[in-house]
Amino acid sequence: MLTTLQLLTVGLLWGVTNPFIRLGSQGIECVKDTGSKYRNFLAELRMIGSRLNYWIPFVLNQCGSLLYVWTLQSANITIAVPVANSLSFVFTAITGYLLGEQLPGKKIIIGTLLICCGSTLMICDKMQQEQLSLSIPFQE
Repeated sequence: MLTTLQLLTVGLLWGVTNPFIRLGSQGIECVKDTGSKYRNFLAELRMIGSRLNYWIPFVLNQCGSLLYVWTLQSANITIAVPVANSLSFVFTAITGYLLGEQLPGKKIIIGTLLICCGSTLMICDKMQQEQLSLSIPFQE
């Protein structure tokens, strides 16, 4: 149960912060071309580095990544990866919509729902297997 809550938190942290990171990095394409890749990189880094509305969601996103790596120590990777990623996509779409972005197309929404259903079935199957293994007495 704790692993499921951790994966939900990871998906939430990743998904909710993605649209805010996108908003915080707007305008990077308008950084003046200096003719040097090195100077361009420094100009872009200075622009992003000075934006708190980029760094706060970025740090929260990275906290989600730390929680994800920590959760993988105890979680079944075949369940953890699709659950975290599908939840991330769902939370990104919802947050983006609430911030005024367009919803993804119908096919993407249907695909996301199918991934969420599959992830739910995997979790239910894993829980059922764990309950069965606990209820079967050990015999020699």
